[in-house]
Amino acid sequence: MRTEKGAEATVEIGESQVAKKRPEKKYRHEQLDEKIRKERTETEKNLLSEANKYGINVPEVKKTDASTLELEKIEGETLKNKVENKPELLEKLGENISLLHSIDIIHGDLTTSNAIVEDSEVFLIDFGLSFRSQRTEDRAVDIHLLKQVLESSHPEAAEKAWRNFVEGYREYEESEDVLEQLEEVEQRGRYK
Repeated sequence: MRTEKGAEATVEIGESQVAKKRPEKKYRHEQLDEKIRKERTETEKNLLSEANKYGINVPEVKKTDASTLELEKIEGETLKNKVENKPELLEKLGENISLLHSIDIIHGDLTTSNAIVEDSEVFLIDFGLSFRSQRTEDRAVDIHLLKQVLESSHPEAAEKAWRNFVEGYREYEESEDVLEQLEEVEQRGRYK
C-alpha cells in the first residue's frame, strides 16, 4: 500500500481501491472540524456519484463514512506523465470536462496530475475542491487553471495539448460562452 499526503487528505492506494481520508485538524474546534470533514466528504461523494451516473470517467465510490471515501482504483499513469508524447489525450479530457460542466459540476483543481490515463481513456480524480455552479465564470476559471498548468509544466506540448482539449470541450453546448469568458479571465490576470 502506498500513501500520499495532500493539503486536506491522506490517500492510501491499495491493490484494488483507494481510501481518501480527511484527518482531524487540531487547530479547529473539534465539533467544527468534524462538521467540515463530514460535509466535504459527503459533497465529494455526491459529485463523484453524479458524474459517474452521467457517464463521466471518474472512480466509482465504493463506500463512505464521516471522513473517508473508498474509491475504485483507476490503473494507469497520470496525464502529467503522458502529455509530452500524447497531447491528443487532452481531447478526451476536454470531452469529460464538457460533460462535467453540462451537469453544473466544476472540478476546481483541473490539472494534469488530477487525471489518469487507463488504456486510451482519461479519468478525472480528486474532487476535493469540486462544487456545483451554473456560472460561466466558474467554468472559465476551471479550464483556465488547466491552461496555466499546460503552459508552465508542459511548455513543449502546451499549444497542441490545449487545442486538443478545446476540441473535446466543444461538445459542451455552451463552450463558446465559456471560452469567451476565459479570454476575460486571462485579461484580468495580465493586468493585476
